[in-house]
Amino acid sequence: MLPQLQPALSEYYSDNAEPLKTRIFDSIWQTFNQPNSTRVVKPKILDLGEAQPDSFNFYSEQAGYLTIADCIQPLSELAWPEEENPNQALEKKIKEIIPPTFTQYDLILSWDSFNFIQPKILPYVHNHLLNFCTNKTIIHGFLFTSENRPKQPSVFKILDSGRIKHAVSNDESRQHTPLTPLAINKYLPNFQYARSVLMRSGLQEFMLTRK
Repeated sequence: MLPQLQPALSEYYSDNAEPLKTRIFDSIWQTFNQPNSTRVVKPKILDLGEAQPDSFNFYSEQAGYLTIADCIQPLSELAWPEEENPNQALEKKIKEIIPPTFTQYDLILSWDSFNFIQPKILPYVHNHLLNFCTNKTIIHGFLFTSENRPKQPSVFKILDSGRIKHAVSNDESRQHTPLTPLAINKYLPNFQYARSVLMRSGLQEFMLTRK
């Protein structure tokens, strides 16, 4: 049984989903499953995406604590505030989207969120996420390598540690400047690029670790 689940289940449509073979995601779970002294310590997970029913079997077996934040869509809709104190206004909005907590997580699943959050806003998201991190927290996600990206964030569901289904919006694509794993260091200065793998789908799987 899951330790925590929020919010309610969202609907998932798999008509255009295609399985991704996730080498980095798989390696992360192999590390978590290594025996620590006499027992395996299950990690605390912060999933920034929507709750997906098909992922729950995986989480129930692998996660020691789980929070589903469902924050990618509202973060992607954030624009730079046209206010007298934009920094304070932006920090307030991000806190409303991801409410502060005393829990610190071992793994943050960002999925494709960094492709949709405005680069100018990413440092503010980074600063807020630090409140959820230990000095060993890992961030995992996917980047689009093409200059075209879907209009809306994708939907991901975990089949197992080595396979994730990826459903892309059927809406028209939009032009954007691809964000590289190395460029993330500029926007998330307390993390560092650790590893990335280019996938057949054109996505780039990546992992960030704390400095």
